Amino acid sequence: MKATDLLKEQHQEVDELFERISRAGGNDIRALRDELVTRLVGHSAIEEEIFYPETREALGASPLIPTSYEEHSLVHIMLQKLLSAEPGDETFHARLGVLKELVQHHVEEEERELFPQVERAMGAERLEQLGTRLESRFDQVREGKVEQILSQAVARSMPAARGRAQAQKPAARKAAAAKRPAAKRATTQRAEPARGAQKGRRGAAAGRGGAAAGRGGAAAGRGGAAAGRGGAAAGRGGAAAGGRKKAAEAAPAKTGRAAPARKTSRPAPASTGRTGRKGGRTSNASTR
Repeated sequence: MKATDLLKEQHQEVDELFERISRAGGNDIRALRDELVTRLVGHSAIEEEIFYPETREALGASPLIPTSYEEHSLVHIMLQKLLSAEPGDETFHARLGVLKELVQHHVEEEERELFPQVERAMGAERLEQLGTRLESRFDQVREGKVEQILSQAVARSMPAARGRAQAQKPAARKAAAAKRPAAKRATTQRAEPARGAQKGRRGAAAGRGGAAAGRGGAAAGRGGAAAGRGGAAAGRGGAAAGGRKKAAEAAPAKTGRAAPARKTSRPAPASTGRTGRKGGRTSNASTR
């Protein structure tokens, strides 16, 4: 059987199992679930180990192949969740429904896009040989420890998710720092520069102190000079006072006694036409 025909046949068997589980009840659900898990684990194993590498070699780079690997990873996770749920629980049917949607989307994409390209690229003879290898490996998986194989498949897909999570941590820290108040960010970011600035300010203060001391010394020097100039001025003032005193003492010898001040004569009282004697009045007419 050709590889593509074998895979299509397995797709059909899985779809029938989904239908049977939805109609079953009691212990039948558990047995059908285990069969579904076994078929899906075996199917994804032969595709990842054999079919996809051969397809990549025949087609070259194709976006369908890495997409198929990622879809398998989601199917593996849902299979583990389905195994952890009790068949009678409502979460069991919810997980079964999600798993069915994932598988149906994956099957539709492979049968509509990938398989036609593979058939054109490989030819009938190569597909027959590939189909034989796929069938043999599928039987080995079914006879092995299916749950252990499933756990290993999930573990292989998880490191990539952890790596992406680690890569996102620095961005998350930056976002958290951006959300912090600006004052807090400034305090955190400038703690070290602030200590350096304090040292620089202390050094500048010491320099200013030295400059002030120098200016004080210069001021003291200027004060001493001013005191010297004051002493000189006092000496000149004393000499000038002594000179003026001597000049005052020598002045009388040269000029003699000062002339007495002239007496100012008082004006004579005006004569009146009357005499002081009683009855001694002289008329103006007799004088005339």
